[in-house]
Amino acid sequence: MLPRFGGERMLEAVRRPAGWRFAVVGITLLAVAVRLLIIAHSHGGDDLRMYTYFSRLPLHGVNPFAPPPTGMFPAVDSNNPPLEVALFTGLLAIHNSPSTLRLLFVASDALLLLLIGLCFPRTRRWRLAFMLFYGFNPFVLFSYTAFAEDKTLLFLGIACWLLALERDREWAGWAAATALTVFKFLGAFAAPVLAVHSWRSRHARALLPIGAFIVAFLLSNLPWFPQSLDAFSRRDARLAINPPIHASPTLVLARIGVYAPVEAKLLTAVGIAAVFVLFAARRIEVREAVVWSLVAGYVFLPDDAFNRLLLITLPFLLLLDLSLWRWLTVWVVSCVAALGAVVATRGVPHELSAVAGPLRTVFAHESTLRHVLWMNLLLALVIAYYLIDRRAGRAPVGGAGGSLSGAR
Repeated sequence: MLPRFGGERMLEAVRRPAGWRFAVVGITLLAVAVRLLIIAHSHGGDDLRMYTYFSRLPLHGVNPFAPPPTGMFPAVDSNNPPLEVALFTGLLAIHNSPSTLRLLFVASDALLLLLIGLCFPRTRRWRLAFMLFYGFNPFVLFSYTAFAEDKTLLFLGIACWLLALERDREWAGWAAATALTVFKFLGAFAAPVLAVHSWRSRHARALLPIGAFIVAFLLSNLPWFPQSLDAFSRRDARLAINPPIHASPTLVLARIGVYAPVEAKLLTAVGIAAVFVLFAARRIEVREAVVWSLVAGYVFLPDDAFNRLLLITLPFLLLLDLSLWRWLTVWVVSCVAALGAVVATRGVPHELSAVAGPLRTVFAHESTLRHVLWMNLLLALVIAYYLIDRRAGRAPVGGAGGSLSGAR
């Protein structure tokens, strides 16, 4: 009786606003502690080393977009927007260590969990399930914390963007889109959709946020200008990678002999245009258009790794209300994907050495069809849930056609 009584008291406490806030903060602090433990026992991946290398160059008076030819990384890898480089440079000027950037990514994850727990207009059951998934799922932790990816910042921006659109906060939506564009070019994928959305509700007054978006993007390229413009051509050059690498779905096309580098540009453009047409025809709402624009902008790239595929998977979860069994399926698939990612990139863990052979056979290594299958399985599952729920009128949640109209 005592455990049951204690459990009931705990549930009753969480139902109260103050108890819920305490639970949200507690989960966030525990998630931060897990991330700090991972940081203490890992060194990040190549992306972290690139962030650190190019962002350290300005500290020595070197233009990060004109790096020395004998440096740690070739110039083609200096393809991030100048504002991201400037932010990282400023942080490294305070404490010149890769751990400084990793702590920024942890802080971003903490803000995301607080945003979900305290601000998203969903049921507490929904918010708790999402917080537990993002806070403690092995695939998320391995992809973003062990490898130290700036995609934690991007997903925070995406969540803010979708929340602003759901609450019909036009300027906040444009601010999020602008931040994602100047920081990683990400918001540009859905900028046409957002422009039409604003024009429908504000008509000529929509020109103000649209103009501010354009001006901010132009000004964001001023640091280290004109060499900063080389980031565009260098990113474009990566589209010429052939055959595709990592976990890119286009690797399947290459293996059956129907892939050419021009397809990456063509399919991306067609995908973004198709999303725009669907939105313009009022077949999908604005949040769906944003999420699908992100998918179209990324999924056909020839250098997609599992961390990027996870980035375009997570926004769908913000549009769905998953049942317990669906959440369990998502957890199982993502945990299997995490194991596959570990085996492919870091080798078989020592604790599983007894089954090392079968694990290598099942998961293989990067740039293989098996790796592509495992790393895209979570994305395929979540999209399937989205399509099923949308057909049944249960998605997207939180909007006019969703099943959740507010927090309860």
